[in-house]
Amino acid sequence: MNICHITVSGRLTGDAKLGNSESGSDFARFTIARNRKNRDGDEVAEFYSCVWFGKYATKAAEGLKKGAKVVVDGDFTVGTYDRDDSDMPGISLDVRVNSCDVLGIPRQAE
Repeated sequence: MNICHITVSGRLTGDAKLGNSESGSDFARFTIARNRKNRDGDEVAEFYSCVWFGKYATKAAEGLKKGAKVVVDGDFTVGTYDRDDSDMPGISLDVRVNSCDVLGIPRQAE
C-alpha cells in the first residue's frame, strides 16, 4: 500500500506538454487547478503539477487541452530543480499519473 496516493479532479491550466527524459522515456506534463474552501469558508485555488510517463504520454500531450475537466489518479513524487534566485535547489511535489479520465472538454471560442 502506497501512503502517498492521490486522486484529484479539476481543470487543466494549459495544454499538456510532451517531453523526453534523459533516459529516453516520453512524458507529458500538465497542471490541474481546483478550488477548495478554507476554514473561513473562502474559496482557495490549489494547483497540482502532474507528469505522466510511458505509452500514454504522447496521447495525453495531443488530447489534454486547457480548460478540460479531468480526474487524475497517481502517487506523489518529490523532484528538484535549479533556481535562478538561489544556490539551493528548488523542491517540487508532483503527481506521477497512473490514470487520467477526461470528464469534460473546454468550449471552443466562437
